[in-house]
Amino acid sequence: MLKNLIGFTAVLLLGVLGGCRSPGLPKAQEGVFVLWKTPVMRYADQGFLYRGEKRIRLEVYANGQAVMRLSVTSTQICSGALCMSPKTFNLRYLSPAYPPTLLFHLLSGEPIFGGEGKKELEGGWLQEIHRAGEYDIHYRVSKDSIDFRDTINAIVIKINKEK
Repeated sequence: MLKNLIGFTAVLLLGVLGGCRSPGLPKAQEGVFVLWKTPVMRYADQGFLYRGEKRIRLEVYANGQAVMRLSVTSTQICSGALCMSPKTFNLRYLSPAYPPTLLFHLLSGEPIFGGEGKKELEGGWLQEIHRAGEYDIHYRVSKDSIDFRDTINAIVIKINKEK
């Protein structure tokens, strides 16, 4: 009885201290190498990408410690215990010109901007999307990698799956 109570208390405590929670627990986990360069965030190290139907979680580790944790749904993006709308996240960390769904689709390896400028390639596809003065995006997805680059906003997000 005491053992069950202690176990229940531990699970409850982990749930409370674990930061924001959202539906759609991840179904798949992949080891990845992440390069994330924006004007306000820079990470390059090993990590994990957890994908679910409604939530994606990206964790980057350095020296065995999590240095970046992003939990992304269609309605919020959480970094640790700080949660915000995708629009606010784009405004603070990426570009206000991006659609709110960009990060969710990017981490899912899905087309962005409704598939605008998408070209099929052998083993994947490429999107080139330009809007003068706002963004110049080159986004390539293959079975082993996701590569997003915006030269105007100085953003590079590259995720290579470990083999």
